Amino acid sequence: MGRILIVDDMPASREAMSKILQHKGYQTVCAANGEEGILQLRKSNPDLILLDHMMPKVDGLTFLAQIRRFPKWKKLPVIMMTGIKDRAHQMKAAALGVDEYFVKTETTTPDLVGHVERLLPVG
Repeated sequence: MGRILIVDDMPASREAMSKILQHKGYQTVCAANGEEGILQLRKSNPDLILLDHMMPKVDGLTFLAQIRRFPKWKKLPVIMMTGIKDRAHQMKAAALGVDEYFVKTETTTPDLVGHVERLLPVG
C-alpha cells in the first residue's frame, strides 16, 4: 500500500481526499498546514505528498523548497493543488520539482485518483 501525506488547510478537502484515496487502497496521513506537514513527513515517511499551495504558517511553495533541500526527500513525488489558476505559481512549483499540478475547482474525483495513480500505482 502506498502512503500519502495530504497537506491542506481546509478540513473538508483533507477529509474528502483522504476518504477517496483510502477507498482506492492508499493509506493517508493529513496535516493542516506546511508546518504540520513537515512534522508529519518526518513521522510518516510517505510515498507521495498531495500539497495545497495557499496555506497559513508555511505555504506549499515554502514547504516544497524546505523538503527539497534534503536528499531523502529530493525525489519524493509531490502533487500540488491550488484554488487559484495562475501560471506563475505553476512555474514556480515546477522549478521546485512538483511532479503534477492541478486546480482544485477544475478537478474531479477521477482526475484526483488519476494524478495519484500515475505517480503511485496501487499494488
